[in-house]
Amino acid sequence: MLNKVQLIGFTGAEPEIRTVSDGKKVATLRVATSRYSKKGGERRDFTTWHQVEIWNQGAVNWLEARPLPVGAKVFVEGEIRHDRYTDQAGQERFFSKVMVVTPGHELKALDRKEPEED
Repeated sequence: MLNKVQLIGFTGAEPEIRTVSDGKKVATLRVATSRYSKKGGERRDFTTWHQVEIWNQGAVNWLEARPLPVGAKVFVEGEIRHDRYTDQAGQERFFSKVMVVTPGHELKALDRKEPEED
């Protein structure tokens, strides 16, 4: 079985990094992707927002050391997870997120050079 997603988009906010109960750090990042269509010679853009949750400690440490600014172009590779919660009105809500968890998953800045590794 394969659960894999790849996105190239732009950050919509600076990453939020928090520490969870077992002492691990997790980062949350909002990424926008877009597509367009032309109808009658007029271009229409359609933006989709993705919530990216980063549990890969190497990627979280990278974000802490070199935060991504709003509007940074990024490549994200991870898996899709679906979740649900009950809001204050008792309504059940569903949402999807991209999870960057395993060492094979990746977060990379595309509009800045990374330092060369020795």
